[in-house]
Amino acid sequence: MAPLAFYLSAMALLAQESVAFNCSIPPIYVDIHKRVTHFTDNFQYGSFIGVGTPAQNHSLWPSLSNNQTSFGASTFCDGNSTLKDCETSTGGFFNPRDSTTFTEDPDYQTLDTAPNTTFNESLFGHDSLRLYTHYFETDGAWQTVVDNSSVEVVEAGSTKPAIVGLGTSSTLLNDLAARNQICGKMYSLYIGQGFDRAGGAVNGSNVFGGYDAGRFVDPVHKYSMSSAGTNHLNIRVKDIIISETNNANANVSLFDTTTFPSMASRPDAFDAQITTDQYPLSLPYEITQNFVSHLDADEDNTWGDNSLKLKKPFNGSMTIILDDGFQVTLPPSVLVNASNITPVQSRAKDSKEPFYLSTAFLTQVYLMADFEKQSFFLATAVQKDNMVMPTPFCPGSTPTAYQRPNQGAFVKQGLIGAIVGGVLGGIGIGICAYCFVASCRRRVAERRIEKRAEEGRKAAKMAQFEVEEVTEFDPPPKSATPFFWKKR
Repeated sequence: MAPLAFYLSAMALLAQESVAFNCSIPPIYVDIHKRVTHFTDNFQYGSFIGVGTPAQNHSLWPSLSNNQTSFGASTFCDGNSTLKDCETSTGGFFNPRDSTTFTEDPDYQTLDTAPNTTFNESLFGHDSLRLYTHYFETDGAWQTVVDNSSVEVVEAGSTKPAIVGLGTSSTLLNDLAARNQICGKMYSLYIGQGFDRAGGAVNGSNVFGGYDAGRFVDPVHKYSMSSAGTNHLNIRVKDIIISETNNANANVSLFDTTTFPSMASRPDAFDAQITTDQYPLSLPYEITQNFVSHLDADEDNTWGDNSLKLKKPFNGSMTIILDDGFQVTLPPSVLVNASNITPVQSRAKDSKEPFYLSTAFLTQVYLMADFEKQSFFLATAVQKDNMVMPTPFCPGSTPTAYQRPNQGAFVKQGLIGAIVGGVLGGIGIGICAYCFVASCRRRVAERRIEKRAEEGRKAAKMAQFEVEEVTEFDPPPKSATPFFWKKR
């Protein structure tokens, strides 16, 4: 009876799981790209999300450590904030007085209580959030409305206030899941490279309650969320390799004591947090110093993030190897930009700050988070894809990438198309030649028929006349031929 009881209990658990999560609910896709935001006339990169009635549209930056969805107040840049290029960097401005659905809640307790928060003054309330699905920039958008959702209106601070909070207690994910607008607290992110610091042109996307199956490739790597700290997405790095594009044998490990004899022993693997709160990676001091010495880098603060800058151009890549074997490569265009600035920041020897695999890392990675089961997944991102394939992400399941047709080199190089085009072209030419020859033959046959008909008409006409027989006579004798018969 014990085995039977076991199977019955397992079936009951599965039944409860299926009842708890309706995995047939389609996910909500929200694109990330540049757009004009409310009360501004410049394009800003972020998630296409609006607030209020009538809607005030913004570009919200996805934060994996914050939980509140926040907007910059219309007075944010009026002397109260130290954000660089404030008027063009806020992601838009929100004026609660212009929204008929906003209600202030002075007793609201924020879920973001980290001591390093950069928001000095905020007011809280509830309003309608508008998630815009906008697959392609040339197409129109449609919205999913999340009524009476908690919002933070940031009145002062030193960082971009327009944030969609996607931490473990995300108010937006909680609202969507509680109202059955998504199947559960599931979220996926491709940050893209269309913002100024990255200097690229590839747009990103959020998927609430699902993932974009066409945005990554298998295999998918699974990790457990951490219960400590404000950022719960931690992974372990065991090696970092610098490679030169034109020299296959010039691979250098920043952990190698032979290449870097200043290290007494090979460094241990280190834990790093995945974050979108900064662009450059923050690596252990020894590893950072090896990067500096190998690529001849200097400290630089062009972007205000202490990124290292090379003294001369370098055409190479950097591969980050995790302890489970997953490899993430930053290509040459990311490792060194046009100004020789790298995505690695300087680090003090005595720094106690966490190590970060930051936005630069996420430009090459697709992230899928299962907050219901406290796990997350990483996979190599497809940088440019013409397909948008939002797929429901059922809690406890493993995402599966869209399987592209297996095309050989013959197909990929377009040879089949060339052959098909040649065959069709040849058939077309043959048809034209056949038609031309047939036309000529028809004309010749018609002319023969007309000639025969004409000859028949002439014969019939001649038959109508009586022809007299003419008597033949001999010419005059030569001796008697008069002068007018003489041939000249």
